[in-house]
Amino acid sequence: MIRTGEQYLESLRDGRVVYVGGELIDDVTTHPKTRAYAARTAEFYDMHHDPELQDLMTFVDDQGERRAMIWYRQVDHEGLVRKRTYLEAIIRKFDGGSTPRTPAANNTCLITYVDDPQPWSDQSIGTGGRDLTAGIREFYQLVQDNDYNCVPAFIDPQVDRSKDRTQVDSPALRVVSTNDDGIIVRGVKAVATGVPFADFIHLGVFVRPGMPGEEVIYGAVPVATPGVTVISREATVKDDPVNHPLASHGDELDCSIIFEDVLIPWKYVFHIGNPEHAALYPQRVFDWIHYEALVRQYVRAELMLGLALLMTAHIGTYQLPPVQVRLAKLVEFHQVLRAFVIASEIEGFHSPSGLFKPDPLLFNMGRAHYLENVKNIVGEVIDLAGRASLLFPSEEQWNEPALHDWLEQLHTGATGRPHDRVQISRAIRDLFLTDWGDRLSTFEQFNGSPLLSIRTLTMKRADISPTGSIADLAREVCGLSAESDAKSAYESQAEYARRLDSAAAR
Repeated sequence: MIRTGEQYLESLRDGRVVYVGGELIDDVTTHPKTRAYAARTAEFYDMHHDPELQDLMTFVDDQGERRAMIWYRQVDHEGLVRKRTYLEAIIRKFDGGSTPRTPAANNTCLITYVDDPQPWSDQSIGTGGRDLTAGIREFYQLVQDNDYNCVPAFIDPQVDRSKDRTQVDSPALRVVSTNDDGIIVRGVKAVATGVPFADFIHLGVFVRPGMPGEEVIYGAVPVATPGVTVISREATVKDDPVNHPLASHGDELDCSIIFEDVLIPWKYVFHIGNPEHAALYPQRVFDWIHYEALVRQYVRAELMLGLALLMTAHIGTYQLPPVQVRLAKLVEFHQVLRAFVIASEIEGFHSPSGLFKPDPLLFNMGRAHYLENVKNIVGEVIDLAGRASLLFPSEEQWNEPALHDWLEQLHTGATGRPHDRVQISRAIRDLFLTDWGDRLSTFEQFNGSPLLSIRTLTMKRADISPTGSIADLAREVCGLSAESDAKSAYESQAEYARRLDSAAAR
């Protein structure tokens, strides 16, 4: 099944409990704070039914059924590029990444479970010997067959780490009991994006020192499950498509989720009880969405470059040598990110189930490059635009007869129509000078893992260590003997996720 936008919208009218700011939302498809983003996601589903986009957005599986491209199993480099082209099309359609958590991004977080399900079951504690692999495979098939949207919720509450009882007193989600039907959970997931617009909440954890086993939960819960309450921050959506062409497209909403004695059936439980497993293995869950994030960031860099080119051409500064040098910085930023994407694909390898996976070291270093430099790049875009990024008329002012002729003269540029500058200004303002745009920037800063975490996780890799392959040349130059080839715990636990030697991979 390839879901339609209307089918998606109808599925959201299921009695889910959602608060946005101080307001309980009766229907997320019609309320002013949520309807625009619900419609945006419906538009995502409808893209897959556009006859002109059929070969780009869909594929025919081995059983002869046409499916959305997100479910395509790439088994070689060419297949991975085909998947990336699909992701790019979505990102470009939705304003160069202004809708980061589409279903195409969210559902990639399920791949790692079905790719290698046995460790998730074998290393669980407290399942009564149940085999969880069947449920993992069946859930993935369920989501695929129905084109569901599964939003990850992995972040636990920030707690007072100065207290000895921090972990004991934490309100973090935990298993309070188990029975023949499943597990009963209670507590809070502190941060999850887009929950009001999802079908399922995909639960997981990032391990913390001293985390008790009962807080280690990986699984799925329908958003409308009794006992689940979604609490969103204040919405930043601007209900004004003309004056806010981007911010009017909706706010995906970052939320906290309360679980009050919620039953999760065993068929929706992927893993429980083992902090050691959570410490080593589950970062792989986010590898696929981090690759998608780098693709989004490289497209966003293209958008920023394009906006700067359009504005400097309109105001007549494009040809000035100092401006050309500054524009070249934006070209460099875009091309470096593009290079990281392509390199990660070229250096890919095969996962346990045979998927061709981009190199995590390369796409994560690409993400690090984006996060480290994007604020300076945004500053360049705003500065090159000058006062045009802030001082421009509203559409109502532009259409006022007493003002129009003056405003037209004020915005006449070297190229294009006077109103073109107003439109470029609105896009720059929405992206970089509104609370809606600031939220997007903050999302990218913390999406999946922030810069510090990217670098910390990089240094846990077996090959990036004093005894790893990266130091082989230095040992040879220094005349030192080769180190032991013993594997680290990280390498043993996530063998397929480390960067493989190219020769060995082939």
